This record gives sequence, C-alpha cells and structure tokens, in this order.
Amino acid sequence: MTTILWVLATAIGLLAVGFWWIRRNNLAVYPAGRAPRELRPLNTGCELGAQIMMATTAESAGGTTGTRSSGASPAAPGPAALKRRKKTPGPPRREFLRTGLLVVVGGMLASFGGASLAFLWPTLKGGFGAQIDVGDEGEITQAIRDGGGRFEFPSGRSYLVAYDPGLDPDGQYAEITNGAPFMALYQKCVHLGCRVPWCESSKWFECPCHGSRYNRWGEYQFGPAPRGLDRFAVRVEEGRVVVDTSTVVTGPSRTGGALKQPPEGPHCN
Repeated sequence: MTTILWVLATAIGLLAVGFWWIRRNNLAVYPAGRAPRELRPLNTGCELGAQIMMATTAESAGGTTGTRSSGASPAAPGPAALKRRKKTPGPPRREFLRTGLLVVVGGMLASFGGASLAFLWPTLKGGFGAQIDVGDEGEITQAIRDGGGRFEFPSGRSYLVAYDPGLDPDGQYAEITNGAPFMALYQKCVHLGCRVPWCESSKWFECPCHGSRYNRWGEYQFGPAPRGLDRFAVRVEEGRVVVDTSTVVTGPSRTGGALKQPPEGPHCN
C-alpha cells in the first residue's frame, strides 16, 4: 500500500512539474493540423498617434519639396519604426503530448524500478528471501541446547530445532532436512501471521494472539491454526549450516505430525 501511494505521489508531482513548465514558457496547445498563428501585439494609443503624425509629416514634406532647401534634415523615426517583440509560438500539439507522455511514463517506470529494488534488496544482500549461512554446525548444535531446544536467528525469521530422523520413521521431513540434524521453522503463525514465540516451560511454540500451539517440530497441537508451522529447507555444507528462506515449505496438516511430544510443563498462552 505504501509503494502504491508513493508511485501515485511521484506521478502527480511529475504532472505538476510539467504544467509549471508549460506556464513558465507560456506554451499553447493547438488543434491537430493547424499551425500556430503569430501573435501580434495591439497598438497602443501612443503608437497609433505617432503613426498618424509620421504620415502627415511625410505628406507635407512631399508637397513642399520644391520650397525647402536641400539641406533640410529628414524627420526622426517614430516609435512605430522600432522593432516589435514577437512571442515565440508554442510547439505543435503532438510534440507537446509526446513529451508529456514520455515524462509521465519515465517517472512511473523509475518509481516501479525503485520499489522493485527495495523489495529485492534483502535478497541481494543475503537477508530473508535468500540462502542464509547461519553458522558453524557445532556452534548451532550447542546454541540449540543452550536455548532449551531451539536456536533463533532473526535475519532468517526462523527457528532451528534439533531433528532426529529416528523419530521420523516415514521420512516425512527428510526432503527439507537433507540429512542435516536440524529443522528450520518459519516464525510466522499460519493462522493470522503473528510471530510465534518459544514457551520455555512447555517446550512448545505458542502463539499469544489466538492461542495456537505447536510442538518442538512445529506440528499442530491446539488452537485455530489450520496446520503446522511452515518451514524452510536446511542443509550442511562443509560444516556450515545453510537455510534457504527463498522458498516457504507448507507445514504438515493437523493430523500429519510425526513427533509425539506432550507439553513438558505449563503453557505460556
């Protein structure tokens, strides 16, 4: 919504600049096929009087040529003899419309380009929406133990939890874990998008907004959520844990969980 308002404001600003430029240069728009007429300034009363006096003087000089001496000085030119300033005619209508259209389209393209760059910027710099190198495998394992069962990394908007394939006999999560001893869970509740915190006492993820609860593997346990938490693919490369946040993997259904983990203490929500 903010991007749309920004684009509209930019387009309106460009139109305002275009109208200001037209007014500043006193440009006119003419119908197609008709050349602009040359604008001539109206004669003022003083100029008209000067022309009449010049004409009268010229007639008198013509009638008395024989009586005047050859050394008589000619009459001084009046104001009408001075060059008049002429206004520059405006550009043709098609040229004006073409220029205005190019300005508006260029501004809109620049706005959309800026918005797209802002949207893709986290991906370009390796943040959320890209493949993230979380850290050393051994350090992540220790961080999960120290965190009571989960490791949180805000840049990926995710939790890393320990994954034991022995507790997943059907290999339900084998494809997204890629042999790694970790599972990456999206922090966003699948009900209405609230961030789901970790409950230290129950060892579950419990949403404070509407009471949805998920076990340690993000599988649905209680509340209005339609399924378990969504997740990301994770792998270990040369001892480094990499989480691919560019693709969100839909969480398991309400009855499709593999981990049988009851709450280990009181609920937080």
